[in-house]
Amino acid sequence: MAARNQSVPTYDFLTGASTPPRVPFRGAETLRASHISRPDLGNEDLRAQLNTLQYELDTLKQEREMAALQHQQEVRDAQSKAEEDFRRAQAAEASNNATAAKYTSMMREHQEAQDRNANEKKELERKVRAAQEKSQDLQEEVDEAQAELSSIARSNKHKYDGLETQCKTLKTTVEELRTDLDAKVAALQTAQQRLSNREDEAGELEAEILRLKAQSGDVDTLAVIKRELSEQVAHIKKLEATNREQYAELKQYRKLHKSIELVEEEKRTLEGKVHMMNDLRRELSESEVKRQVLEDERQSWTSYLENMSSTQGELQFDTPEDLAKAFIRERVETASLMERLGAIQPELSVKDENIRALEDQKAKLLEEVQKLRSSGGAPDNKVRARLERQKALATKEVEYLRAQLKTFDIEESEMQPDKYDAQKTHRIQELESLVDEYRKESQTLQNELSAAETAPRSPLSIAAGQKRALDADDDERLGELRRKNRQLQDEATQLTKRIAVLESELMAQKSQLKSLKASSRTRVLELRSNPTADAEALKLSTVTTLRAANAALLARLEGATPPPDSVPIATLHASQDEIIELQHTVAEREKRMKRLKQIWGAKSQEFREAVASVLGWKMDFMPNGRVRVTSMFYPGDEETGENSIVFDGENGTMKVSGGPQSAFASEIRDQIAFWVEGKKEIPGFLAALTLDFFERGEKTQRL
Repeated sequence: MAARNQSVPTYDFLTGASTPPRVPFRGAETLRASHISRPDLGNEDLRAQLNTLQYELDTLKQEREMAALQHQQEVRDAQSKAEEDFRRAQAAEASNNATAAKYTSMMREHQEAQDRNANEKKELERKVRAAQEKSQDLQEEVDEAQAELSSIARSNKHKYDGLETQCKTLKTTVEELRTDLDAKVAALQTAQQRLSNREDEAGELEAEILRLKAQSGDVDTLAVIKRELSEQVAHIKKLEATNREQYAELKQYRKLHKSIELVEEEKRTLEGKVHMMNDLRRELSESEVKRQVLEDERQSWTSYLENMSSTQGELQFDTPEDLAKAFIRERVETASLMERLGAIQPELSVKDENIRALEDQKAKLLEEVQKLRSSGGAPDNKVRARLERQKALATKEVEYLRAQLKTFDIEESEMQPDKYDAQKTHRIQELESLVDEYRKESQTLQNELSAAETAPRSPLSIAAGQKRALDADDDERLGELRRKNRQLQDEATQLTKRIAVLESELMAQKSQLKSLKASSRTRVLELRSNPTADAEALKLSTVTTLRAANAALLARLEGATPPPDSVPIATLHASQDEIIELQHTVAEREKRMKRLKQIWGAKSQEFREAVASVLGWKMDFMPNGRVRVTSMFYPGDEETGENSIVFDGENGTMKVSGGPQSAFASEIRDQIAFWVEGKKEIPGFLAALTLDFFERGEKTQRL
């Protein structure tokens, strides 16, 4: 018994003071002394029962003190948790202030961005209107060009058919003329050959006549010879007349050949124009197909939007652009809602864990209260006050968590009704009702304990009530700050959505502006005076004049007075315009001929230079098909034609400058006799002269 008494602690854990040692029970000492002196079995039983009761009492006190210590530790934990919540509230307030400042700056930037976007939108709308007007003007110009192209195509086709018919006729005529020309050239060559033979015979006959005259003076023979000579002379004159006629026809055929070449060149020009018209017609058909595709697409969009507006009255989209903007807004909002849902799910799980922990803690507290009630001892007022504060804190936290959970349920049911879990919500409501029942029972127990309290312990309860009021004020402030934080987060989310939509619209406007700039850089240039414009102006003036002339003639025909001898002034103007047009055509033809002559002159000059550099002979083309050649190794005066040879292709003759008795002719006489008279080779003759002149020049340079 003494050992048990010594094991009892002497320190009061509740008050923090030392407990005075217990005074030994005198009755026990007296009993012990009497037991020593006279042992009594009945007293021994009482002593044993007393010791048992004393041990149970000490055990109950120790358990009570341990429970009080545990409650005190839990109260300290609750206080530290409350302080931690207060610090978190202060940090949340600071973060809210930073968020408010950031929100203010974002609002300012957003306002500036809205102003910039509004200005850019106005500018883009102005440019779009200008582009639309320009597109309309271009469409009108395209329509006019199509009409012009169709009229030009018809006129060109008509001209082309006429020219093709004329060209075929001319080709047939040329073929016939060529055949006739070949026949006549062959006949002319035969006649020339016969003429040369007859001239040779005439020379021989003259020589024979002279010989006969020298030998004898036979008159009959002389008469026969004269008659034959006269016949030969008449035949020669006839051949010369035929030759002149054929030469005149040949000139006419050459003129016709030149006109045919001009017509063929015009035909090639018109064929080029026809090819260009075909290309333009193909491009026009392609543009018409593209326009039709765009028109079909526009009609499909219009019908789709009209059907949507008729079926769903709340959706009003005027253009596909509005539909795309609405789609972008919905996509951004869906992404933000999914992000918020992803952020809410962890919070819900954390809140569920907190609720379960609080329920477990409350069950433990109820169990401890039940143990204290069953122990029969009166609890300490200080411990009860701390328990009341802990209960108040737990109640506030449970209410706050319940409000948050209800807010999350409302948000989830509004934002994502398809993912709303009704069974989970019902389970949470059952747990909340169970917690309310526990709280009511705890409150009932608290009231019973308060009724059993004594008067000196009332100040402690008053202090505990003040602490709960202070805790309630802190909780209200924290809840208000959290509500503000949630409101600011919602506003920040809305601003983020708006910024995302504006950024997408800005990117679309930038791309549209870039395409407009790229299209504005492309311009179709044309000369002020071009063939198309001139032809259109001429056609318009011709049509106007003809209309006026027709109107005047109709008025004269419909009039009752007899027509005078003069013509109407409109007809006169039309005739004058036709004359001016013909003069203009003649001027264009002359200009074309002049240009062709210039081109041919340049080409002939290139040909002459090429022949001079390759063969060593300078060539000068003269009228009537003659060519004058001058050696580069034996030059002379170009104006007088000194040291040159003239070839006549039509007559087949060759003349040396200065005549047959000139110095140049005497120098080349041997070459003429060998190459021209003997070999009948003009190229060999020119090559031999080139070698001879080159060797002479080399010898002169050596000397």
